[in-house]
Amino acid sequence: MKARNFVQYDFFKIKNFMFFEFNAYKGLDGKRVEYKDINGDVQPLRFTSPTVLLDMDNEGHVLIDNFLKNYPAVRAGQWKRTDIGRQEQEKTKATLDSARAIIEAAKMTDKEVKQYSTMRRFNLNSDTDVLRARIIEDAQENADVFMETHFDPEKDLRVFIIEAVRERKINYENDTFYYGREAIGTNEEQVLVWLKDNKDILAILKHEIRGESKPKTKTVKIED
Repeated sequence: MKARNFVQYDFFKIKNFMFFEFNAYKGLDGKRVEYKDINGDVQPLRFTSPTVLLDMDNEGHVLIDNFLKNYPAVRAGQWKRTDIGRQEQEKTKATLDSARAIIEAAKMTDKEVKQYSTMRRFNLNSDTDVLRARIIEDAQENADVFMETHFDPEKDLRVFIIEAVRERKINYENDTFYYGREAIGTNEEQVLVWLKDNKDILAILKHEIRGESKPKTKTVKIED
């Protein structure tokens, strides 16, 4: 079904409304703007109703809308312009995005639930089902944020940074992250790059925090 392609203009004071006449005005660029009807004739535009619905599939209505978009009374809020077609499209998109996000949230493994909860700073002491329900609610209300967080290709490392700060292996003081006395970034993105560039330190930290294997030291065999 095709979305309704309408634009609506509403006068902010409906009481005692008789008519409103729109005359030529200076546009934002300082040029004179005149209303020309479908025949190209210049004339004033008069509304006799406080609510006017324009069909954007009608050439004449498009000319009216183009004239009114930047009209001083519209810019000042005396008349409110509502793009019903766009509003409906945005609502439809938001509903579909929310539905897709909820489906993805419902499919998450326990590990993904913990990762997402860590990145969103949820209470990790909560039961997994409680966290999953919170995530589904988050997906419904913040579909874009959910999808960006859940499908972040760097989420493993982002979770690790949070863990490292929590375990004080990386310190955060005065809006700066530190490894020992070395400043490694003022935001998470910079810390992420620093850890990628210092894989040996990353491996040591993973061993200290998660018990993962330490990096093996390569030995060089010297032949006689």
